[in-house]
Amino acid sequence: MSNRGWLWTLLLFVLAFAVQTTVAEWLQILGVGPDFVVIFIVSVAIRYGAAAGCLWGFLAGFTQDVYAPVEWLGANSIAMTIVGFAVGQLEERFLTLNLPAKVGVLGLAFFVNDMFYFLITGLEKDVVTTLFVAKTVPESVYTMILGGILFYLSSGKKSNV
Repeated sequence: MSNRGWLWTLLLFVLAFAVQTTVAEWLQILGVGPDFVVIFIVSVAIRYGAAAGCLWGFLAGFTQDVYAPVEWLGANSIAMTIVGFAVGQLEERFLTLNLPAKVGVLGLAFFVNDMFYFLITGLEKDVVTTLFVAKTVPESVYTMILGGILFYLSSGKKSNV
């Protein structure tokens, strides 16, 4: 990644975190909102690979751990690092993702992130099941919809001329 790429990615990270902490509250529907930070991590991992996905996943998770009043410092860092690495490996090693596949990977990454977070924090089985049904599934769908739109807009239209 070039210096310009690092600066652009840092700007996108700051933007994603700022949007997550401000605008995402306005976009909530029945208490369910999108996760722009996960969209950012998946985008970076798909574009730059596993190492960059790992790095930015850790930085994003650490920022969320420090920012949020949570007693499990490090849980977001670990979960998002795993997501960044896994998505980057998927893109580098196995296949090149088109738009529908990117949206599917985004949804899977959201589930993996939440499941690792729940596992690390040691929540009880019935609490995890309730959170999964009431929070993870609706937020994943919402994130996939917005992520798909953002992926489409960022890819640009290619003309056949």
